[in-house]
Amino acid sequence: MVVRDWSDKTAVFGGQTEHWCGRPLVVRLKSRSAFRRLIRFDLSGFLDSFLDGEVDLGGNLYVLSDLKNHVGVELKAFRGVASLMVNSLFQNQARAQRNVQSHYDVSQAVLDTYLDCTYGSYTCGIFEDPDCRVVARLVERGSGEHDRFDSLEKAQWRKYQEALRLLDLRPGESLLDIGTGYGGLLVEALKSFPSIKAVGWTHSENQVVVARQRLAQFSDSSWEVIKGDYRLENRHFDRIASIGMVSHVGPRGLRRYARRVRSRLGSRGRYLHHDLMIEPSILPQNLQVGPVFNKKYVWPGFHWFTLGVHIRELESAGFRILRVDDLSSHYAKTTAAWYERMLMNEAVVSASLGQAGFRAWQVFLAGISGSLDNGGVRDYRILCEPI
Repeated sequence: MVVRDWSDKTAVFGGQTEHWCGRPLVVRLKSRSAFRRLIRFDLSGFLDSFLDGEVDLGGNLYVLSDLKNHVGVELKAFRGVASLMVNSLFQNQARAQRNVQSHYDVSQAVLDTYLDCTYGSYTCGIFEDPDCRVVARLVERGSGEHDRFDSLEKAQWRKYQEALRLLDLRPGESLLDIGTGYGGLLVEALKSFPSIKAVGWTHSENQVVVARQRLAQFSDSSWEVIKGDYRLENRHFDRIASIGMVSHVGPRGLRRYARRVRSRLGSRGRYLHHDLMIEPSILPQNLQVGPVFNKKYVWPGFHWFTLGVHIRELESAGFRILRVDDLSSHYAKTTAAWYERMLMNEAVVSASLGQAGFRAWQVFLAGISGSLDNGGVRDYRILCEPI
């Protein structure tokens, strides 16, 4: 970590171990107020200074999430009270729609700068070697299944193939994808099983438009992509998947969600439950700097539960747990690829979101990648069947 102040005085901190990205975190302080926030360990205020331009951060932003392990950072009292009030609300349908659209319906050009160019998948890919990270490879765009290198595009293809294998989807069955995104799972399902009925729900207008375009290659009677809330779905399905959507159910919504999914699944069905989860902590999530920052500036309304809470609520809803896979290293590499690709397209992102918006998304993507590496956040895939 290299720190420079407004007079170009420089200090270097940290050990000699090389980070995989090959860059130090470079902090340029432009004002005394930013310096005071830094030495008071007011990380939330310091990040606000970054968005305001009082501080420049460059190089290795992945280690921002490690700072909490070395200094006693927490939200100041007034910030904590505000966070608890705003982020504890029940996620009703109207609030869920606003939260989802505020993140996923920014300019599609922004999202296209970093998501894979085959599926536009906004969830964890599965790589051949998740621990091998070379920036040049992370930003190299592939085409999917037939790539000869460990591309983001191939990782997303592999994610969908594994999901279909675990669901044990068969010809003539029905598949519900809750939070379908741009329809990648539905596309791969219909390629393998043209006779199924594939249905996806999402609040995002961007995703509905693109997903319908991608699914237009299949018979109109074999698929539906519906803009709206999954709670409006009243049909029964043989297989249900939710990849990355459960973060949107809100702090009091997981029990209702699990029971709703169980009510839509046939007695011999399977359900794939895949999402980001948080490690147990004595400090409530809504008092932790990283989650509060992301909820305020980038990803409103999300909430992470621990693995234990997910399993408890799934079992309470009437599911038997068949297997649990920890895919955290794969998601860390996925978000690293997104971050590095976004950096290469700063002009596109800044033109749409502004410079402060670009900086907020830097903290968001690099911070989640670092948190997945240091264990603050985990990514689990849980396969269930009805009892």
